[in-house]
Amino acid sequence: MTQTLGRISSLLIAVAVLLVGHGLQLTLLPMRAETLGWTTGAIALTGSTYFLGFVVGCLVIPAVVARVAHIRTFMVMGALATVALLGVGLFDLLPAWLVLRFGTGFAFSGMYMVIESWLSEASPSDRRGSVLAIYSMISLLAMMVGQSLLALGQASDLRLVMAAAFILAFAIIPIGLTRTAAPMPIPRASFSPRVLARASRVAVVCAFVGGLVTGSFWSVGPLVGRAYGLDGAGIGALMGAGIVGGALAQFPVGLLSDHTDRRLVIAVMLTLGAALAGVGWWFSAGNAAVLYGSMFSVGAATMPIYAMCIATAADNAADVPLIQIASGILIVNSTGSILGPLMVSPLVTGTGGEGFFLFALAVMALGAGWAFYRISVIERPKVHEQRFVAVPKTSIVATELAEPEPPAPERDEATGDAAGVTAADLWEGHGAPDRAAASLGDK
Repeated sequence: MTQTLGRISSLLIAVAVLLVGHGLQLTLLPMRAETLGWTTGAIALTGSTYFLGFVVGCLVIPAVVARVAHIRTFMVMGALATVALLGVGLFDLLPAWLVLRFGTGFAFSGMYMVIESWLSEASPSDRRGSVLAIYSMISLLAMMVGQSLLALGQASDLRLVMAAAFILAFAIIPIGLTRTAAPMPIPRASFSPRVLARASRVAVVCAFVGGLVTGSFWSVGPLVGRAYGLDGAGIGALMGAGIVGGALAQFPVGLLSDHTDRRLVIAVMLTLGAALAGVGWWFSAGNAAVLYGSMFSVGAATMPIYAMCIATAADNAADVPLIQIASGILIVNSTGSILGPLMVSPLVTGTGGEGFFLFALAVMALGAGWAFYRISVIERPKVHEQRFVAVPKTSIVATELAEPEPPAPERDEATGDAAGVTAADLWEGHGAPDRAAASLGDK
């Protein structure tokens, strides 16, 4: 393991530096927009364009990497992220921010893809699970450090924007100097929504629900803290509480799901999350402990949903590579992240910070109700193709670290052909997609 870490040390350093700057800017920019006098709806729109850029990047970046290779792609995306952040400090106009936030999301999807494909290529198959765990831990710690930097100044202070841009630019250096061999081309994110829904409607709907809440958390969460009267340090701690809640819930929830119906675990998580969001909605005003505890609970209930939905859908589509399942779930989840800020902003405007918890309560209750309904009408044996893996919501390439060896397709004894549905049938639209969907079963 030491030898493996030595090979990928420059990549992990780049991840750590990158996410410190990213964690800082994600919380800083909504706060800065508020100091400019923008409405909550306008600020939410800038957050939505970030996630829109992220989705577009997932679709476009693989072709960019195929043309100019990994190092050049990372350097260009790092420069784009830095320029976009500096542009936010230069321009105080909403149209400019929308373009710049879109560019930030696009750039980060590309940087995530490059680093994760490199980590996958440089990690032996029997070490990928450990590398994924280390990568996830570094990501969490770096984001937490980024939140803590908010205490160094006011949101109106351009030096914080410059500091975040400085950190982002610095992340380019370890990648530019790496001696690790460049990996294979990055897989494209393509999927059939109908077939994905047939694989697991619970996974599709609940991934969307999770995106609604987590997208709102990142885009409007700082404004929620401001509505409760918190300063920069307090807002950073509030956002950190949600991040820590999501991180701590990943592994116990995943372990439980390995021994029971994953849909039931998702339903229970969303039910508990809705109940605790209700506590935040009703009791958080004037009570800091309830406020921080409620945000912790919302993060714990929603941030593991992405990985849980990937595992649930993968259980029902064993012939489809995990990375292709993750493509669909990532796009569904990110679509929720685009819409969530736009939906929650009127509530926050009308009711204050409590509106966020009311939104989370309503959305998670609907997701839980749908999951319980599907469990009641579709009985499924407790069969898991693989153990739960806490895949971070970064890019589809992270799932390569969770899939060390793709299973060999079963062969028909009489013909020698692969039995069942192939990945091409499901995801590229070849063959008979209706037959493919039917073979998966209406889960």
